[in-house]
Amino acid sequence: MREDVEMKIGELATRTGVSVRSLRYYEQQGLLSPERTPAGHRVFSAQHQITVAHIRELLESGFCSSVIRLLLPALMDAQGDSELLRDSFAAAEARLRSEIASIETELSVLSAFRDRLRLAPDMHVRSEDGGYEHLLASPPTTVDHRDRRLR
Repeated sequence: MREDVEMKIGELATRTGVSVRSLRYYEQQGLLSPERTPAGHRVFSAQHQITVAHIRELLESGFCSSVIRLLLPALMDAQGDSELLRDSFAAAEARLRSEIASIETELSVLSAFRDRLRLAPDMHVRSEDGGYEHLLASPPTTVDHRDRRLR
């Protein structure tokens, strides 16, 4: 990848698969620092493309932007702080393993409760009016994982 490549935010978004809005957010959080033209337009380099790839991987690994801001210099510098990275990744793994254990415990308690109530896992409960429509109409609950970001 050539270092002298200059691109605007839309091109960086296309090359990285990250929305323009996300790139602006990364800049706001101090994760990206593009140059500016005299007209105020952002100008990104090939190095920014690498940085965005690291940001995406760290976000997908559960890190929050404030921790990513601390880790990026170590990731981007060949002589970076490998101890910081090692410790941060170990802490992230420990937290995720702890979450797995918590989820397994919750599943076990749920299963025991269901068994105590003598509810088969695939049993459907009818509403008082006899219909199932309200059960089918409500979408499954989604989980917001933002609170799981590693801090």
